[in-house]
Amino acid sequence: MIFSYVEQLQNVGVNLIDIGSSGSLDAKWAPIKELINLVGFDPNKEECERQNKLPSPYRHSTFLPYAVHGKDGVETLYKTRSIYCYSLLKPNKEWLDRFAFHELFDVQGEEPIPVRAIHKIEELNGFSPDVIKIDVQGLELPILSDAGHLLESAFYVETETGFTENYVGETTFSQLDGFMRANGFLMFDINVNHRISRNNRFKESPSGMEQILWAEAVWLKDYIGLDRQGRFDALNFSEHKVKKVLALCALQQCYDYGLELAEFFHRKGLLSKHELDALGNLDAWDIQGTGGAGLSGEPTISAKYRILAGLLNVLPCRLRNAIHKASGSSRCRS
Repeated sequence: MIFSYVEQLQNVGVNLIDIGSSGSLDAKWAPIKELINLVGFDPNKEECERQNKLPSPYRHSTFLPYAVHGKDGVETLYKTRSIYCYSLLKPNKEWLDRFAFHELFDVQGEEPIPVRAIHKIEELNGFSPDVIKIDVQGLELPILSDAGHLLESAFYVETETGFTENYVGETTFSQLDGFMRANGFLMFDINVNHRISRNNRFKESPSGMEQILWAEAVWLKDYIGLDRQGRFDALNFSEHKVKKVLALCALQQCYDYGLELAEFFHRKGLLSKHELDALGNLDAWDIQGTGGAGLSGEPTISAKYRILAGLLNVLPCRLRNAIHKASGSSRCRS
């Protein structure tokens, strides 16, 4: 069923904005890469020109040399020892010097650069994103606060945000969480595997329980909650949008939420009873049409194992860790 939706979306695609683009998307996007209409932003003009000249693996892609901000104007770009730590915010060295990787944030130079408010970027006129991916070293909240109709259109938002103020004045995760929930989004995934050792003799012998400084998170829009607040307009919700939302749930492997949304769309007259019944079968959520095989062609975990994994997650963390240790797998996160 979901695989058929992917085929039906070939003529329209899935619209994705990538702010802080590194040129290519994560492997998780591979099942729908031929659907993706990608607009990427990177302040490095030469890198954007290089990317625009390469053959695109996506349905369509364009890379724009703009530093996206919550406003138009000129800001200082802090050029750090590592290009991956460049930011329009100054590194909080008093804090970062306490950690083993502090040299990466040493400022090697400063450069004034023009910045663009996202809602004023001409190339996005008429572009309704389904996905917004954002990695901007602490400016997530100013950008998303300014996004207006772009955020309203998006179902799937991926962010990378610090738990602490690693840059002076940066958005922290707690601030972003409040904003996303206020705008009808629920967090469905978080990667907190960014533990950084203190800058002392124990940095050479990490335990794996060092402080978590930042995380990547995936947020999905809660149309059911928005509807209860009178903020969902079924008349402006197209058949294609329904299919894109359900396909993105399948891509994220949020099958239970996908089914809940399918039931909601059916109640709103946006999904047929036949489609809803079909989506009640777990196999219908196979986004690749491989009959249960993953990207490598190997079978995915069985339904029985999914149930077992779900039951395991309700056990206390200490007991889960003991089971994981005995089986040779990694410890739990919480």
